[in-house]
Amino acid sequence: MTLAALGQLTLAAPLANAAQYHLAQASSAAESPLAAGLEDALNSGDRGKLEQLISPAATLDPALVTTRLLRLGQTFSDLHWEVSETRARAGGEVSLTIQVKGRRSSDGIDYRLEAVQDVAVSIAGDGTITGQRILREESFVYSGDMRLAVHLQIPDAVRTGERYDVDVIVDEPLGEAVLAGGILEVTPAVAAALDAPAIQLGILYGGGLFKRVQAPYQGDAQTWAVMLLHPEGTLIASKRVRLIDP
Repeated sequence: MTLAALGQLTLAAPLANAAQYHLAQASSAAESPLAAGLEDALNSGDRGKLEQLISPAATLDPALVTTRLLRLGQTFSDLHWEVSETRARAGGEVSLTIQVKGRRSSDGIDYRLEAVQDVAVSIAGDGTITGQRILREESFVYSGDMRLAVHLQIPDAVRTGERYDVDVIVDEPLGEAVLAGGILEVTPAVAAALDAPAIQLGILYGGGLFKRVQAPYQGDAQTWAVMLLHPEGTLIASKRVRLIDP
């Protein structure tokens, strides 16, 4: 499999969620009628069930949400969703944590998806969703049974125009093994089109990727995509950084 094909396979799933319905770390079980209903709709793959959870007056487009989720299901099989309600928020919002895992085989290689996200949703009187705000999100797609031990040291939110660090740190020493990688900002247009950008790779000598960047002065988020090639396989990650007006 070429790097371009691998990028198409692995980045399509995280970016498919980035425009409308992102994911966050979840607890083991749904804890409210809304969380339970959403978890059931996602795991059943029933488009009608999912659309019924979204209010007709919602700022979300039910058809667009379900189309993106169906595309994710076509890319990765055995999707398993977990949803939990974490707490009530000011203004009548509710915080949800959503997690999805899946897998896909291509050219005899198994790839696994792990994606997590925190969202704040507003609820109508009948319990349906009228709107959502993405609070935190990151996703990983990797080959093999075990994900390379790395963590994304990237903030969840920054002020518009602020300079900040985008670091991807390998937690365990690789000894004499060669690590290659690259990092790229994913533009809103690319994310909305569900395209997979081409990431330029280079040999890494410092135990990870380290980049100093600046947040744009306009927009609501900045998304980063990372690819790492290591002796045990490949890892691609994405991270969304929320932009806050000063």
